[in-house]
Amino acid sequence: MIESLKALLRSWNEATRSITLEFVNELSDADLDKKLPRKHLNTIRMQLEEMAQIQKEFIDAINTKVLDFKEMVLENKSKQDLVKEMTTLDKALEQALEPLDGTEIISGYGEQWNVHELVSRMIIHENMHIGQIIAFCYATGLEIPATISEPLALEG
Repeated sequence: MIESLKALLRSWNEATRSITLEFVNELSDADLDKKLPRKHLNTIRMQLEEMAQIQKEFIDAINTKVLDFKEMVLENKSKQDLVKEMTTLDKALEQALEPLDGTEIISGYGEQWNVHELVSRMIIHENMHIGQIIAFCYATGLEIPATISEPLALEG
């Protein structure tokens, strides 16, 4: 894998996916299912499932060179199943990126993206959800786990 893709993957693992997994592991099932002030994806669990499905779509796009989001069905997965799925997807992402030289172009919805742009968009998508989850924790009184709040310098 070329160095620039390795750097994106490191950034993904260290600054994004690790936070997502901390939320899965540290929040209770009741916290993951607390209703949030949002019309759709109105629980943290639903947001986590959607993040995983979107990651799968991005991996498929890397492999096929076409981004084509499919209809998503949320399954109310257990914490263990979410972690297992995300771990499997992270390995699939690394495998998909391994043979690339960085010049690959992915087409979708009338646009063309370099593979670096596509991976960056995946990271941005998950970080957006992390921000929403943090805001929802504040808005609904859920305690943000110290493993997340301390490294991000968040107030309790």
